[in-house]
Amino acid sequence: MLISYRKNLDRITFLSVMSFSVLPVLATIYQALAYGFSLQCLAIVISTQIMFIMDTVELNLRFYSQQAAYEKARYEAEHDGMTGLLNKEAGYKRMRKYFDRMDSHDEAILMFVDIDDFKTINDTYGHTVGDFWIREVASQLRHIYWQDDIICRYGGDEFIALIRNTASEQVLETTLGMFFQQLTRASEQHGQDVHCSVGVCRIAAIRISGNRDISRNTDGGNGEDTRGGVDFGQCVKQADLALYETKRFNKGTFTVYNYDRPQPASAICT
Repeated sequence: MLISYRKNLDRITFLSVMSFSVLPVLATIYQALAYGFSLQCLAIVISTQIMFIMDTVELNLRFYSQQAAYEKARYEAEHDGMTGLLNKEAGYKRMRKYFDRMDSHDEAILMFVDIDDFKTINDTYGHTVGDFWIREVASQLRHIYWQDDIICRYGGDEFIALIRNTASEQVLETTLGMFFQQLTRASEQHGQDVHCSVGVCRIAAIRISGNRDISRNTDGGNGEDTRGGVDFGQCVKQADLALYETKRFNKGTFTVYNYDRPQPASAICT
């Protein structure tokens, strides 16, 4: 156990604890070889070693118990109890962190997913069925997108997802097509008409003529600023407006708004 904790202990602490375990044993062996056995000394060494081992085991169990309790509390604080997805607060925190680090080369897709006519589903089939469809939609979103993507339950029957490192329309159409197909298959299997509407805000990398990226980040030392100026709140608002348009005109599909971020003032072609 001491060896397993080696990385968590400083050198002095590790050596002192090891000496308490090793030196009495070495001294006892030396005494037995040089002078013969002393039952009193031998009993003291054995008893102290037993006490040391039992205390170490107890501390080990207590440490892992506290660590498990902490991890459980942190998980419950960050995740939605029904779906297992991140809750809104934790999801927004991670999304904002990603947006804060974006520059003009980075791209992403932010989207709202909403179960259409969810109140009707609850009124017709009951809240238990409504809860089932919330979990089903969450499960399908989790399976379609990568672990690096951020998906959270926004609230009620609504979800928000950040698909990182891509703004490809083909990726968007393919993944949402799979999502709609799986949801249709599941609704037909259960004999219920359940579908979702999606609103998308697409944040593409800033490019110039010839489809070439503009200058590199200021960290490269060339003095050029390529920060993308992406406003997370504005992206959320646009995705929400796109969702509203979908629900108003064509439920069960998706609408895409392209985020129009300004080019950096000192951008230079490469």
